Amino acid sequence: MVSVSDFITLKKVDCHNHLNLGMRYASYVPWAGFQIPNFPRKMNGLGEMHEVIGQYTRVRIATKKDVQDVITLAVQDAVADGITVLEGSFDINFVNHCGGNVDEFCQLAEDIRKKFEGKIDLRPELGMGKLFDKAKIDAWVPECLKSGVFKSLDLYGPEVEDGLDDFVYIYDLAGQLGIKKKAHVGEFSDANSVKRFIEIFNLDEVQHGIGAAKDDKIMQFLKDKNIRCNITPASNVMLSAVPSLEEHPIKKFVEWGIPVTIGTDDLLFFNKSVSEQCVDLVNSGVLTVEQIKKIFSDNIASYGL
Repeated sequence: MVSVSDFITLKKVDCHNHLNLGMRYASYVPWAGFQIPNFPRKMNGLGEMHEVIGQYTRVRIATKKDVQDVITLAVQDAVADGITVLEGSFDINFVNHCGGNVDEFCQLAEDIRKKFEGKIDLRPELGMGKLFDKAKIDAWVPECLKSGVFKSLDLYGPEVEDGLDDFVYIYDLAGQLGIKKKAHVGEFSDANSVKRFIEIFNLDEVQHGIGAAKDDKIMQFLKDKNIRCNITPASNVMLSAVPSLEEHPIKKFVEWGIPVTIGTDDLLFFNKSVSEQCVDLVNSGVLTVEQIKKIFSDNIASYGL
């Protein structure tokens, strides 16, 4: 049996972290001023999760200071877990909380990055909801990308191809600017959807991607393209995307030699840091300590650290 102390001091990354939900529940409650009933708990898919978001967490963030506060909580909890590189997502919707001012939103992200300089390498990621107001995405996202603040781009929402064409020009721009391109796919969708998202957006990395494990041809595609999958085991189990941790396909990805990271996704909901997930993966017989250490070292090396 291993413990958190076996992993917390090792250099590691978290490249799948939605910062507005990226803090521990114990950190969130004193700030929010309320508790969420029966929480954290296992949920039946994203629908139930979004019910909680709509009723509790989204409505609590009303001002720019609220945005600063919750993101600061998330980064503090990443620091507490010994994260070296944090690719944390700033949702484009928070431009609304900055009075619709893109420059103010970009400065918010840069100020938080600077605040933690020397404690953690925070690399702000620009997150877009697929169902968010398209006119605002068109007006705000290109300017955010051109600011130089954001080092990666992510798209989340329904894992279907409908509507993806509307975002191709944004991914093309990100590529031209040297910004890392990611998208959410393959948590609840099939293997072929993972391949299609990669092809449509010319992705560098996939957020989740675990659906690819059901098709060896797609696994070979990921390996040949050297596409890293930023996998979140606790999230996948808590949202019932996989039946149990023991059955989690991250084992297959590692055995195939496909690059992976272990991320928190939404720590508020899933209550497992990167180090804690590594403990669970080892103690459940999914991965070995040596495999996890190799994941860590390979990822740190990819950043030249």
